[in-house]
Amino acid sequence: MACALGIAWCLFDALVTYPKKLQIALLYESYPQTEEGLQAWDSDATSRGWLTDAPEKTANEIEALILNQYILMGGCIILGLLMLWKWYRPRGSWIECHENQIRDSFGRSVSLDSIVGIDRRRWEQKGIAVLHFLKDGKPSKFILDDFKYKREPMGEIMECAENQLQALIEESERELASQQGDPSEDSK
Repeated sequence: MACALGIAWCLFDALVTYPKKLQIALLYESYPQTEEGLQAWDSDATSRGWLTDAPEKTANEIEALILNQYILMGGCIILGLLMLWKWYRPRGSWIECHENQIRDSFGRSVSLDSIVGIDRRRWEQKGIAVLHFLKDGKPSKFILDDFKYKREPMGEIMECAENQLQALIEESERELASQQGDPSEDSK
């Protein structure tokens, strides 16, 4: 919306506001800067309904402002299209948890066994969680967002990922305890 308003404003300035000022500046600059020339300017400006004061900017400065409006308009168009694409792109997309894997409509997938951490800091307030996992030995992320996707399935996927991570933590703790030797068995 802001980009559309920016485009409209730039377009109005480039096609209406500045061309009128350019016409006034060009006519003013066409008169010689003598007493007779300024008197001719005053009468011509008065007959056209313009102020008789000298224009604030020269014709070259106004032409630069017109060009600047087109550049700003181009920037607003590019930014607006990028934001529209970012908003439209996830429409119709999905995330599912099937068997031991989370996958989405973009072809990304995460094995639940590869999850090494879950960042829940924004889950309660914003419904965004980041699953940290290892893929081919490299750390990666998978973002769960219950605004972009349906809330109930996101909650189920989050619960499934947390259960799997808890099971992996418990399993690694048991393995660590068995490698170090269980102190309760030594006392028997």
